[in-house]
Amino acid sequence: MNRVGKSLGVFILALSLNATAQDQMGTIAANDPTGGPVNYATFQDPPREYWGHAWFTFNLGSLNEDRVRSMVQRAVQSDSYGGFMITPSGGFGGSRPGGTATTGSTPVQYLNEEFFRLYKVAMEEGLKNKLPMDVLYDELQFPTGMAGGLFYAQYPNAAEKSLEKIEKDVMGPAQAELTMPLPNGIYIGTVMMNLDTLECVDVSSQTTRDDKTFKYQVPAGHWKVMVFYLDPARRRGICDYLDAKAVDELIEIMYDQYYDHLKEYFGKVIKMSFYDEPSLHNAVSGRLWTTGFHEGFQKKYGYSPMKYYPALWYDIGPETAAARNALYGFRTELYAENFIGRIAAWCTKHGIAMSGHVDQEEPRSPVGTQGDLMKIFKHQQIPGIDDIWFVGRSNVSYKVIASAAFNYDRPLMMAETYAAYQQAHRTAKWVYRTAMDQHAMGANLQIGGRPGDTANAEMGRYVGRMEYLLRHGRHVADIAVLYPIAALQADYSFAQPAMVEPVTGGGRGRGEPGFYYALEGGLLAPENDYMDLGEMLFRGMRIDFTYLHPEILESKCLIDGNKLILDNKENREEFRVLIVPGGSTISVATARKILDFYRAGGTVIATSKLPTRSAEFKQDKQVQQIIGEVFGLPAYDPMTAAIRAFTDDFKTFFAHPSQAGGKAYFLPRPEPKMVDAVLKEALPVRDVDVQAPWLWPVPMNRDYAGALTYIHKVKSGRDIYFFANSTDAAVEATIVLRGHKSLSLWDPRTGRKKKADVTTFGAAGQPVTTTRLTLPPITSVFYVQE
Repeated sequence: MNRVGKSLGVFILALSLNATAQDQMGTIAANDPTGGPVNYATFQDPPREYWGHAWFTFNLGSLNEDRVRSMVQRAVQSDSYGGFMITPSGGFGGSRPGGTATTGSTPVQYLNEEFFRLYKVAMEEGLKNKLPMDVLYDELQFPTGMAGGLFYAQYPNAAEKSLEKIEKDVMGPAQAELTMPLPNGIYIGTVMMNLDTLECVDVSSQTTRDDKTFKYQVPAGHWKVMVFYLDPARRRGICDYLDAKAVDELIEIMYDQYYDHLKEYFGKVIKMSFYDEPSLHNAVSGRLWTTGFHEGFQKKYGYSPMKYYPALWYDIGPETAAARNALYGFRTELYAENFIGRIAAWCTKHGIAMSGHVDQEEPRSPVGTQGDLMKIFKHQQIPGIDDIWFVGRSNVSYKVIASAAFNYDRPLMMAETYAAYQQAHRTAKWVYRTAMDQHAMGANLQIGGRPGDTANAEMGRYVGRMEYLLRHGRHVADIAVLYPIAALQADYSFAQPAMVEPVTGGGRGRGEPGFYYALEGGLLAPENDYMDLGEMLFRGMRIDFTYLHPEILESKCLIDGNKLILDNKENREEFRVLIVPGGSTISVATARKILDFYRAGGTVIATSKLPTRSAEFKQDKQVQQIIGEVFGLPAYDPMTAAIRAFTDDFKTFFAHPSQAGGKAYFLPRPEPKMVDAVLKEALPVRDVDVQAPWLWPVPMNRDYAGALTYIHKVKSGRDIYFFANSTDAAVEATIVLRGHKSLSLWDPRTGRKKKADVTTFGAAGQPVTTTRLTLPPITSVFYVQE
């Protein structure tokens, strides 16, 4: 069988393997003792496993036994951590690992015998001092997929490839000749697009080839002829993440070597793996593609995708949105199943959980960098994020990845923290600010060396107390926000700028334009507001929410009257409001679920732009009819929605009631005042109502200097509310909680607790509890149900 056939066979196997992994996933996390009863004595003195993890670098060029022991001892003496992780650096292997090492004379190379001997020295030194190496970093530096150069040395044809094209505009009838610029390019197919009608025709079978030159007889008309091919000559020799066979080869070279040499530690000391910085833009352009794409796509969908390839670069008319969703969606599926899914299955088989993080989580559109930033975590037992460079950089993506954990019922979310933090953010104030912020956003497993004198027992216990209470349990939020991946895919194209210019006011123009284009998220449509909306809600208005992936909404959410229930085993959330952020495109199945929720009495809020296009072919009219019924703004009939206006500034929005008592709102220009007015009508009593001035506009990136945030979880039947004030100012606020609560204040900094001063009464026909929250700068507190 050829390589493509093998890859497809393994892809099918991957689906069944990952189904098993899905059933078994989380066994490590599920056995975490924090899934049990909440115990104050344990909170006071949390076990070391919740204190966070130190991070050592093995510089292989200068590594020896004394240096290994010294690294471990420094972490032990800091008294700040519960475990550690090792990242190898330098010292490329260059050949298959193996051979016999002689102490003191054998150079340390990645995955050779001396490498593993020194690994065991570190592990045993840690165990002797009750500091286990419980996290296994998989690569020689990053990104995961190189095996320190060993992968490309053995499997050069299995390395990543980039989708490229050559094109020519031709006025037919005439013969078009196009020459591939690469001697080793892999031909994919030929498509011509009528530039007057935008009709696309797959002419691959009629194209003749003479070495690198492709010829096609173009009929009458104005046509763009495009030859698509894969460029295998891309950087760093990284594994083709989309190819199941290539990933199996990576596992054999890298993961199997770790297990063969360290098997006695797996599942006992080593509890999780850690991958680092894989992405779809490693191929520089953001156009990572694979040889088995066509055959796999046709097997799944029953038709060839070839004629739709022009949509990856250009507008091909009414089919553009559906074509892009089909192609980008399948690419994400290959990434999630064949790379993350297969390694997750390997981890399950070997008694550990899979964690790690991808590269560049922050772009508003992840299509060029990661595909779908929620779905890629479908099989990963512990989703993760990279909090790097400076405080606030990752704020917009925390909620996406925390929501992926909530969607896929993962009780743990990892955060790589403090890596390469700028010097100004390496002080105690900023280190605590980051820690409390990330736990309020949903993270509950911190990995990373703490800067300077913050590596101490006080910081270890602070993190330990937060993680003890915030791991496991059920997240509580009234609001679900639809993750608008269909619109993001519909709006993204592989077209890219011609060059990189110097930055205005300073800076050099360098690097690949496709790299920056992918990091920017492409040419973002102005209505794609989901991340800004998330910041408005969470940090600006202090209202928590969960992003819902459309596939989860369609397949795992139940409708019970005016409630939308995420029907997970552990994280079973109940939403009372569904927000549909701005976007042009939505799937018919998602639109129908929104309609069902609205008809049952649920509240639906849409912002910026209503979808008019379907993620499926030839279904735009259905989407328009459904959206028209929900919001009372039909495309081809009179409006039935009412208009509302704020008399002070004449800003307007639309409201449309359902017969069952629900209501749909469309907010063309959402802002806090408007959102608050709608939510007060839809949610007269919120789960948590923080009555304090809004933080608006929300400072972003380097301007960020903290906020008042919270998270609410229920564990073993007890409510746990965590409030974090990461600002430089003291906070005074009235907190209104739905339901009658008897609460204690648990201080994660000191471990002390005291009875909370609360008042209970009824509001809007519901019982509520009020308390006064007082938090000095850079402090946090838990309210725990007694």
